[in-house]
Amino acid sequence: MKTLLTSTALMIALSGAALAQSVQSPVGVTKMNEGSLLVGDMIGEPIMSFRGRPNTDKPMPLSGLNRFEEVAHITDVMINADGTVEALVMSVGGFWGLADREVTVAMEGVTVVTDVRGDKHFVIYTYDETLADAPRFNKFDIE
Repeated sequence: MKTLLTSTALMIALSGAALAQSVQSPVGVTKMNEGSLLVGDMIGEPIMSFRGRPNTDKPMPLSGLNRFEEVAHITDVMINADGTVEALVMSVGGFWGLADREVTVAMEGVTVVTDVRGDKHFVIYTYDETLADAPRFNKFDIE
């Protein structure tokens, strides 16, 4: 009798988890918005530095790109457990991938600027000394 009660209680407990998982996730219903970015398209893209905050309200003329300096490349994107993008991991320094190192930049410090062709550029406001002194990113260093 005790075995029957135990097995019945176990079945009831496990069926609750099965019922919770029986609601299907909505698949195939999300479409790209005008401001949407795909992580796969971001990897390898340059990070530009700008002395001042660029205007993101209207498309930037191509001549405006001359005011930017390429300072890094995006190597990864850090996403929180709730799905929001926390930071970009970027490769700085070095030459042709030699002696470079990875550092992070918080998404609050990244501006996405669109030029008149529709190309998106990732822009940060920083100085070379700040990048040189930034601590190296280590994905195994968990808070």
